[in-house]
Amino acid sequence: MFENSNVLFLLFVIPLLCVFFLFCYKKKQRDIFKFANKDVLYIISNINLKKYLIKSLFIVISFFFLIIALSKPQYGAKTSFISKKSATIVIVIDVSKSMLAQDLKPNRLEKAKSVLSNLIIGFKGNKVGIVSFAGTAFWHCPITADTSSANNFLSSISIEDMPLGGTKISKALDLAINGTADIPEGAKAIILVTDGEDDDSGLSVLIEKAKKYKTKIYTIGIGQKEGAKILYNGNYIKDKYGNYVVSKLDEDTLTHIAKETGGQYINLSESEDSVFKILQIANSLDKTKDDVSKEIHREERYQIFLLFSLLLFCVYLFLDVLKNKKGYKK
Repeated sequence: MFENSNVLFLLFVIPLLCVFFLFCYKKKQRDIFKFANKDVLYIISNINLKKYLIKSLFIVISFFFLIIALSKPQYGAKTSFISKKSATIVIVIDVSKSMLAQDLKPNRLEKAKSVLSNLIIGFKGNKVGIVSFAGTAFWHCPITADTSSANNFLSSISIEDMPLGGTKISKALDLAINGTADIPEGAKAIILVTDGEDDDSGLSVLIEKAKKYKTKIYTIGIGQKEGAKILYNGNYIKDKYGNYVVSKLDEDTLTHIAKETGGQYINLSESEDSVFKILQIANSLDKTKDDVSKEIHREERYQIFLLFSLLLFCVYLFLDVLKNKKGYKK
């Protein structure tokens, strides 16, 4: 295997070099024989044309080995064991229809995804997972150290992902808390991103569960306190009485969750910059040692080819085309 296999295309130059040196040899031969015939030339001169051919061969082979060295041949394998340290952050994002309200442009969900995308970039070096929820909840992105993949998963989140309507925050928090239960205190955090509207009564139980597993929940409020109508499939949603549904930011619920679990509440609409406090918090989390991972690296073997190339080039430089003349014998 070659790391720089493209360099091997230079091998096509080798036949051209052979033709070039052969041409030069024939030309020298013709020019010399114009001056004297072979027998006379042997007597009056110590030029050895055969040595010229041999010298040319050395430079061609030296160039061949140089190309092989530059292509970085690899064979054999070296196994190394690496232990990395990282914190774990789980993003829990609301994808219920209320997130289509346009009090944040273009709507709450798209605004949340834009902000979270920048946050995830800043989480590099840590592990990230994403739980999306509405009437039910599931892992949209399993916990991973690949923040680029996590961002790709985030960008694909849609209201249409959810088979059940409604907003059940407790189901989403339950998944996130269970997913980080084995991680030590201080090395994990949950970021809940929602407008706070909840039609479930199980929040108090989940808050106690978060305390049990020593998991801090940071909440990000999406939307305005005065609320906005919900635009879905080109129409504003109405209730069963024909009135437009207005979705309002429930700061009380989000503040309560954050306070009870030792986290912090941030209102995105008041200051977008304030959300980067979460990034500072993430960077301050303890780093826990992951399981030792095994990495296999191929051994580079270019050194021997480079050595051959240099040795042959030195022979080329110091090989004399003059023969040691001891006299002429018929």
